[in-house]
Amino acid sequence: MTTLVLKVKDRKQLIALMDVVQRFKIPFSGNIDESEYLLSTAENRESLEKSLKHADEGKTRAINTSDLWK
Repeated sequence: MTTLVLKVKDRKQLIALMDVVQRFKIPFSGNIDESEYLLSTAENRESLEKSLKHADEGKTRAINTSDLWK
């Protein structure tokens, strides 16, 4: 196993690297912001943006906490 330390200069580089890491199923660790991780793939980014748009438009529904695990 080889360990690499990568220092990315911007969000664009981080997203590109995370895409490669995920495609090859390479385990990783480090200090990655959760938001950056959620935005690191096109599929995740689209899903998150769609959810935020729905929330902004009031297209949400309330769920009782007692119903969460049913």
